[in-house]
Amino acid sequence: MGCTSGVMKCILNALNVILAIFGILLIVLAILSFNTAPKVYIYYLFIVGGVNFIAAMLGCCGICQEDICLTTTYAIIIALSLASQAFGKYYASDSQAIKDFAAKDVEKTWLEEIKMPGAMNNTQQTYHCCGKISPEDYYSIGRLTYPASCYPKMVVNQTALWHTGCIKAAQDEFTSLFNYSSSGEWGNIAFTAVMLIFAIFLVIHFRSKQRRYDY
Repeated sequence: MGCTSGVMKCILNALNVILAIFGILLIVLAILSFNTAPKVYIYYLFIVGGVNFIAAMLGCCGICQEDICLTTTYAIIIALSLASQAFGKYYASDSQAIKDFAAKDVEKTWLEEIKMPGAMNNTQQTYHCCGKISPEDYYSIGRLTYPASCYPKMVVNQTALWHTGCIKAAQDEFTSLFNYSSSGEWGNIAFTAVMLIFAIFLVIHFRSKQRRYDY
């Protein structure tokens, strides 16, 4: 048992190092993509990256010190991460749900644009689109010209106007991103499942060891 637990501790700590590096890379990717990707996707990267990094630190500390509380907390976080990945895998397989989410996000921003001109600027520059359904949406709300954000690099040029509506552009972008994320999801799920099994084993081992000391 001692040899087995020692090997598991070494393997799990190595996996935690990988998890910490992966978390940092996700945060870096979120920062680099902040102005070019959907905000909900950016927030997702920040949250997942931060949780992975914190979980890895807790895991390393708990395992090295054989701390039952820290290791149990670590196992719970890993279990929640596994559950969220499984949910994300299921959600990513529902392309219509993704499209509906994207459409609602753009619809909300468009309603803000009607009240406060400029609200659509970031959306239009991010997705390379203009208007909710098409550029003509601006004429329908009484605007006589298209905003600069309907053009590449905010430079007004009628021949370079983006003609795709933002709902369609956002739906295409969200679908592409979720499909890309989902392509490696099975590997991540397997990786997380192995970590969870090892963590549970070590929690049981640490508790058993603590009982022997108590007696």
